[in-house]
Amino acid sequence: MYNVFVLAAVAYLVGFAFLWFIRHLDKYDKEPYTKLILLSIFGGLTAVIVTWLLYLKIHPQKSLWDAIFKIGTVEEFSKLITLFILYKLFAKDFDEIVDGIIYVAAISLGFSVIENIFYAVYAPDPYILLFKRFMFATIGHISFSVYMGIAFYIHKKVRRNYAGLLLAYVLAVLGHGLYDGFIFDQHLTVFFIFIYLALLIFQFRLLKVAYAYSKMKKSLSWNNMKLIKSNQMIWDCCRCSGQNNRLFLFQNIKIYQCEHCQHAILKEKDFKKILQYFRPKMSQKKFFKDLKTANLQPSDIFDNTGLYNQTKQRINIPLPYLEQWLKSGNRQDLALYHRHLEGWLFKHLGFKYLIL
Repeated sequence: MYNVFVLAAVAYLVGFAFLWFIRHLDKYDKEPYTKLILLSIFGGLTAVIVTWLLYLKIHPQKSLWDAIFKIGTVEEFSKLITLFILYKLFAKDFDEIVDGIIYVAAISLGFSVIENIFYAVYAPDPYILLFKRFMFATIGHISFSVYMGIAFYIHKKVRRNYAGLLLAYVLAVLGHGLYDGFIFDQHLTVFFIFIYLALLIFQFRLLKVAYAYSKMKKSLSWNNMKLIKSNQMIWDCCRCSGQNNRLFLFQNIKIYQCEHCQHAILKEKDFKKILQYFRPKMSQKKFFKDLKTANLQPSDIFDNTGLYNQTKQRINIPLPYLEQWLKSGNRQDLALYHRHLEGWLFKHLGFKYLIL
């Protein structure tokens, strides 16, 4: 019995490390740890009980067909129904699109931890098995289910989204089924790592889309920043040649303000962080390639409002205009993205109902 408790603690701590990582990526409104822990425990138990009840009637074999149409179908249904059953547990904190991913990840973590314990109890080397299952099964379970979290949030907070929930469920079942099926089928096992990596890539690409739609972004204004130092004689302003600057912090991003003309002055590396915060779906590589053709000239990229000093790698721009440019650009990024197949699929999870 002692070994079971030790295995349970190790399995949970290792699994929670990945949930912590996903929560850490949430730039806008981090969820309380207490809710995530509670949901992972009660959500995992609920999903396992529902799965067990369904498996009393459904008996899958180790084949690609059964992996998709029995294992994936049953286990992803269990996670989805658990979201509905336990919704009141986290409803108060369920206030933005990214939360859909975070909370379904918590349920998936709990489900996977319980599953891992059952496997580890009978394994000759349980700790090595737990590590392997964390690297693949636990992360996989979370990756299968993120689509349902997005569709569920829109269903509960925006408008009824039954079509989006169905599409999300189908994507989760396919991901889960292909993952298990490529392990079961010896002829396909060699391709397993490609399926696994694809699931991870799609998970983080969906997360970026959710960030782009988030309503929790802070306004980019001087009032929302922390003044660090005044009268910094570090740079001359590209616009007015003024040399006195104030240093502000916005989400740990350094932004200087010219004391003479009030323009924002950003190093290129800090401007990239601003883009990641406000325009996560933007292609930064192309943007900076185009920007560097306008050295010390009003750039068409900023509608002839911003200045870029390629030698010193700095950008000068009025802060109110920068915020407007970021918001309109984010809408354009998403409109372009949704024209492609991946973007079209994600759009029909329910993103099409969101207004930026």
